[in-house]
Amino acid sequence: MRTIDFQADTVSVELTEFELMTLAALVEKGQLHVTISPTDQHCIGRTINTVADEFKSLLGHFSLAQAS
Repeated sequence: MRTIDFQADTVSVELTEFELMTLAALVEKGQLHVTISPTDQHCIGRTINTVADEFKSLLGHFSLAQAS
């Protein structure tokens, strides 16, 4: 991973394909450990799962773009 830009509220990094796939695997593994409780008033578990699903979807688009 290489830092491209660093500002007070944002950091831009560049990942290799291997690093990106490793991150995706960690997201999927972590997602398995997030339980959604019926009493979760703030929907934290649902939000974490939604973000993880979006991340995995983004990786799918990335893979398709590289294949073409």
